Amino acid sequence: MSERMFRVALIGRPNVGKSTLFNRLIGKKQAIVEDTPGVTRDRQYGHSDWNGLTFSMIDTGGLEPKTDDEILQAMRRQTEYAIEEADLIMMIVDGRQGLLPQDEEILRYLRRSEQPLVVGVNKIDNLSQEIMLADFYSLGVEDLFAISAVHGLGVGDMLDRVVEHLRAMKGDEEEVSEEKWEEEEFDEDAPRIPRVVVLGKPNAGKSTIINQILGEDRLLTMPIAGTTRDSIDVEVEFNGKPYKFIDTAGIRRKKYIKEQLEKVSVYQSIDSLGRSDVGLFMIDASVGITEQDVKIAGLIHNRGRGIIIVVNKWDLVKRSQQAMKEFEEEVRYKFKYLHYAPIVFCSALTGKRLHKVFEKIDEVYEAYRYRIPTGELNRFFTEMVEYHPPPVYRGRPIKFYYVTQVRVAPPSFMISANQPNAAHVTYKRFIINSLRANFGFEGVPIKLFFRQR
Repeated sequence: MSERMFRVALIGRPNVGKSTLFNRLIGKKQAIVEDTPGVTRDRQYGHSDWNGLTFSMIDTGGLEPKTDDEILQAMRRQTEYAIEEADLIMMIVDGRQGLLPQDEEILRYLRRSEQPLVVGVNKIDNLSQEIMLADFYSLGVEDLFAISAVHGLGVGDMLDRVVEHLRAMKGDEEEVSEEKWEEEEFDEDAPRIPRVVVLGKPNAGKSTIINQILGEDRLLTMPIAGTTRDSIDVEVEFNGKPYKFIDTAGIRRKKYIKEQLEKVSVYQSIDSLGRSDVGLFMIDASVGITEQDVKIAGLIHNRGRGIIIVVNKWDLVKRSQQAMKEFEEEVRYKFKYLHYAPIVFCSALTGKRLHKVFEKIDEVYEAYRYRIPTGELNRFFTEMVEYHPPPVYRGRPIKFYYVTQVRVAPPSFMISANQPNAAHVTYKRFIINSLRANFGFEGVPIKLFFRQR
């Protein structure tokens, strides 16, 4: 008797690009694609293959959470059937439209199904548009990908994660073995200079802070947004320690980016994250926290880099301890997903409290590359599970057998379990918070992976 093929359901609002992605994944135009909501009404099936694993794709009509339209209600029932039979849900949202209340309602509904979930933010047609992904960080989804169903950008990364989930269900450890991680990992013992990228809105003080460190006007600074065009590498020394800083162009909201040169500069800024260990995220205290600040910070978080929130130009605002406390509370409220990031108040122009920035760079960089000895890690993990056992999943207790740190930069952990996809997001958060409480990891994201024992 042949083994049942895994099934992956495409779910989302009407006209977000599900059928376009479906056609790409199955390699032929089976589903009709029009720029009109509601073209797909019935479930469509097709086969897809990725990294040697073949699985069934299910295309669905748009899911409208609340509607009185009989056709839309029938489409909803078809979608519900697809969810019930699927092993994994691939939710698709529209990056151009941004996060809508219907998306949030659909996600709440999907989370009740308990299947593994990946979210594709579609219509991100080039890398410079990746900033649009930041709108969706508030969903609290672990597997969030910027994709273009039309051009294929980012689709491979999303499929890599889909296959990891499916192989874990199958019990095939080949693709998630420690050996794979070790091949990707750099030499941890090799001496390295911390690479620090400075990111923020235009005129937040990015070049000024580097000039202050250098003690010279190496980088052009003016109170005009857009002075820096290129991403510039500068080697500096502070208290006898070497660092490499990467100054970047300010990232403005997309509708204000008109010149082609500035578009290239923004792309370079985002690309600079890939060459860094730690991101200094600059906030202009004289302006306050803006929507664009939230998006830029999300980029650093999503790229898995260490992050320090630097509140600059504090000398231009009310500088009482109470004012500082209130501003910090506002930062924590608006950047909930960066609860692990340290906050430093300073003035790049005068150099006041600049030494605090370097103290945090050293701490975050050390945490970014820190490896917990395996024995110590498993003793901690055993005690943690005994203190707070994982909940029962579908009538079966979840069992964790073994944990190992498979890489650093950022710290990533593989947990061997009897039901690798059963741990709820709240329990995963508990594991991450427990790791932070016991081993530090201030300023760095922590990644968890589960595999079948």
